[in-house]
Amino acid sequence: MTTAIALALAVAWAAAVTGVASPARHHARRRLAGAMERPLPAGQALAPSPPRSGGPAGALGGSVRRATGLGPPDTTADRRIGWAAVAGLALVPIAAPLAPVPVLWALLAPVLRGRAAERRREAAVVDQVPDLVDLLALTTAAGLPVGVALTTIGDRPGGPAGAAVARAEAYIERGGSTAGALDHLAALGPAARPLVDALAQHDRYGTPLLPALQRVAIETRARRRRRAEEAARRLPVTLLLPLVLTTLPAFVLLTVVPLLAGSLTALSG
Repeated sequence: MTTAIALALAVAWAAAVTGVASPARHHARRRLAGAMERPLPAGQALAPSPPRSGGPAGALGGSVRRATGLGPPDTTADRRIGWAAVAGLALVPIAAPLAPVPVLWALLAPVLRGRAAERRREAAVVDQVPDLVDLLALTTAAGLPVGVALTTIGDRPGGPAGAAVARAEAYIERGGSTAGALDHLAALGPAARPLVDALAQHDRYGTPLLPALQRVAIETRARRRRRAEEAARRLPVTLLLPLVLTTLPAFVLLTVVPLLAGSLTALSG
């Protein structure tokens, strides 16, 4: 049964490679022949050839990505998925139930990394927005307009918030409006929405800015504190598995094993 599954997967792999690579090579030859037959206009260079598919592994990964609908073509991802499929085929004779694991991991790992990066970015924005509010409160209280305050602050908050302010500063220096610069701050997400709303209302309607910034500072600090408390509550659960894996074996070796050895020695004597 295992040999039959391995043979079927090998045949499917060969068919996928042949079906994907051969038409691509034939199409590339036709394009090259047509380009060589047509004279190029003066001053025009021949267009570069499309990137290579990464060999049979890349072709196999590309067929898997197209079958699962996982976005546009990506040579690196195709090669990674193709080699994962090869590893799955190698696992079939040894442990057939584990054969899909490499392919599933190759498909899901980029998604998981992207979600983790997005969570880290959101946490950084929540931590940095209160500092950005304080800087805006200081600069606007000194009499600077919002646009000039953004150019004065620059990338001082650091992280995603500093990058957003730097983009807003560059937009204003190119002659953009304050309302357009606030769109770069709005790209930070829901954590920056109260600040953007306060700045937009001041820019559009002339409402007092300092009381609004003080209110936003209180809200953003409370949100940062809640996030820190949630992280502190998750810490014991996160440390549970490492503690069990490191403490339990040591406890067994230092207490249970000597008791068992002494009991067996007493029984044998």
